[in-house]
Amino acid sequence: MTCTRLSGRGFAGIICTTPGFKPGDQAPDGYLAWHEWAEVQHKAGLRQKECGRCGKWKYPQELSAQIDRHEAQSRKWPVVVETAVCLKCMTPNAVVNG
Repeated sequence: MTCTRLSGRGFAGIICTTPGFKPGDQAPDGYLAWHEWAEVQHKAGLRQKECGRCGKWKYPQELSAQIDRHEAQSRKWPVVVETAVCLKCMTPNAVVNG
């Protein structure tokens, strides 16, 4: 995000602009830039999925190819639950609070 300070006769302010994001771009750092980026992703039809390890919601480009599979018991028989894993949880020495 680029911010420019404006000053003149009787006024002063700051204008912040974000770069043009495209669907599929990686998430930027910063609160305002992330929301601009997320709006572009959502308008393009991309939807978030929950990471099975940290529980945070991520867009597809923030998820790894790794799938965690767990067996759970339903009322009648066991079922396999598959969850995606985000890129941050895939990094070595990642600390997951859950």
